[in-house]
Amino acid sequence: MPFVQLPDLRLHYRRTGSGPQPVLFLHGSFATGRWWQPVMDLMPAGQFTGYAPDLRGCGQSDRPDDPRGYDVERQAQDLAQLIDALGLFDLHLVGHSLGASIALTYAATHPGRLRSLVLVSTPSTVGTPTPPEGLELLARMRGDRALLLRGLASTMPARPPDGFFQQLVDDAQDQAPAAFTANALALARWQLPDEVLARLRLPVLLVWGDRDQIVEREVQRKLLLSLPGANNLEVFRGAGHSPMLERTQGFVDALLDFIGQDFAGYETNRGQAG
Repeated sequence: MPFVQLPDLRLHYRRTGSGPQPVLFLHGSFATGRWWQPVMDLMPAGQFTGYAPDLRGCGQSDRPDDPRGYDVERQAQDLAQLIDALGLFDLHLVGHSLGASIALTYAATHPGRLRSLVLVSTPSTVGTPTPPEGLELLARMRGDRALLLRGLASTMPARPPDGFFQQLVDDAQDQAPAAFTANALALARWQLPDEVLARLRLPVLLVWGDRDQIVEREVQRKLLLSLPGANNLEVFRGAGHSPMLERTQGFVDALLDFIGQDFAGYETNRGQAG
């Protein structure tokens, strides 16, 4: 598996396919690029090249101890440096949960670098605070695999606890100690004002599962109305917070249908935005 050396840390990433269109996938909290492997395996290899990095503190990437290093804005800088290092342009960017926040933050400052944006189970753009008892629970997961397993299972209620799921639990348990709570604190601080969202003119697809226990439909609806280039909220019935792992084929079908468009219809939205 390849690595990229950034100015202050090394990031590991997965790569599949050899097609001319780059698609970069960002995972969420308690995860690694492995979360995107089932999706990447179903992407047409001759049409797309898929990239799925391990974010800082996760997987085989470096593991900083400073909790503020996990701020969404800092991780968006990591993403910008990664995209530059890989020489990617006109790419499709897909983010899940925390990864959606990072992707949206990157898009707000680098819109010309992207062809489209897909946001899955996106947290609120006015902050998502975790209560003290929730942070205590996250900290306890560092040494309690059974508790961690139950927590991850609640994010994907429609997926069986198979061998692949057990690998995801192992990955989560192996993340940097700081990441267990730092990512939650980062999402509590993260905000993107409506006027910033209103300037995002690129095509956007929102994806959400109707059994999501972490982000509510109202958050997705507000985001849909705030982004000029977003014209659809794809709802997966019976799926929770992780529809790409619970309804993988359906997710890939929706993704390919979206990024396969010529996006000519979005030009009107782009012209009207701002």
